[in-house]
Amino acid sequence: MKKTFLLLILSIFSLSLLSQNLSVPSFGIKVGSNYSNLNFSQYNYMFFGLLEATEGYAKPSTSSNIGVKGGVFLDIKIGAKWYISPTISYSQFGASTKLNRTFDVDTIRTYGEETREYKMDYVSLDPNFEYRVNDVFTLIAGPSISYLISNNLEKTVTNTPQGQNEDYNGEIEGVSEIDAGINIGTSFFITKDLDVDLSIYVGIIDLENVEDGYNRFNQSTNLSIGYKF
Repeated sequence: MKKTFLLLILSIFSLSLLSQNLSVPSFGIKVGSNYSNLNFSQYNYMFFGLLEATEGYAKPSTSSNIGVKGGVFLDIKIGAKWYISPTISYSQFGASTKLNRTFDVDTIRTYGEETREYKMDYVSLDPNFEYRVNDVFTLIAGPSISYLISNNLEKTVTNTPQGQNEDYNGEIEGVSEIDAGINIGTSFFITKDLDVDLSIYVGIIDLENVEDGYNRFNQSTNLSIGYKF
């Protein structure tokens, strides 16, 4: 599966390169930071309110993770001001979540807290479209698809009833190997070959395929520096 996915990415890169005749594509590299978190969409009205909060499930609190994102890209002119920049990159995602738990044993009710630390590494393909407003400012938008290459979940539950242990450290249960979403951002050219990108990624595929009352999607803000050779 991994070999097939990587071959598909390389094929898309090759076809993009061979099919363009408006200009000679430029090759470049991008390196930056990935400020990521988990989006519980049923609590912030993402997806036009199609996902609603599950009754009886409290809203989790979340904190972000800072990782790295870096890779290579092609810069291909397809119109007077339009470009396409297919990018292959290695991306680190992660987040921390906390939620209150209630335990009922016979007539005794106790309250605890569940903490989860997520870490995910992806190989991502971002065929971004760019509109060059001028020599300095560019608008960026496009789809993104990623393949999961490693993942880890560390779960800690406090104040569980006596004899129960829900702590866990291992792969994410029911994790999706494929993540997909949308990139929206801007780029500022310092020189004609050196630019700074700022983009937002919103995932549209559930991270976990489990029925626990929550829908978790990746989201991130990426700040990177790109250089064309």
